[in-house]
Amino acid sequence: MNTETDAQLLACVRDDPAALEQLYRRHVGRVVAYATRRCEQPADVADLVAATFLAVLESASTYDPARGDALPWILGIAGRIQSRQRRRQWRERDALGRSANARVLAPDDFSRLERAIDATRRRSDVDEALQRLSGRHREVLLLVGADGLDHEQAATALGLSPGAFRNRLLRARRALRRALPRPPHRLPNPTTAQEGTP
Repeated sequence: MNTETDAQLLACVRDDPAALEQLYRRHVGRVVAYATRRCEQPADVADLVAATFLAVLESASTYDPARGDALPWILGIAGRIQSRQRRRQWRERDALGRSANARVLAPDDFSRLERAIDATRRRSDVDEALQRLSGRHREVLLLVGADGLDHEQAATALGLSPGAFRNRLLRARRALRRALPRPPHRLPNPTTAQEGTP
């Protein structure tokens, strides 16, 4: 059983492919979930996951454990890559697979990802309201809601101070409430209305 912390693994990923593989296995599920909620095609999910772990490999020396856990740091990297991904294609998936000697996503995973993406398209009122929000508000709500990060971790992922994050979250929640459809007015109960009639 591997008991090394994320910080210990990050300290040696450049020289030890097994450390990157262990870090990858530990966090790939959360990164795939993050990407699935934000990408339209399974191939885009695979590209974002691969590019994220390649960036983790390249920038591992910049990780500061004093600033928080590794997962928000990793998701922050994913968010920055995803925002640039629309402007250019990412081709690092094969490089990551070779450097870590681990599969990125198998062909069987694509059908699962397609089902997950289709499921996210069947939006409830909340999902539809989220889509109408600005990208900044939507990202804050997704990090604390769907991605399950606490406020400090989400602030780290966005590169914000905890106070600035709380303010952005408050504004995002208000915007979401305004974007939600109003519940229909309740009609009076016919039984009660008849009782009060002379």
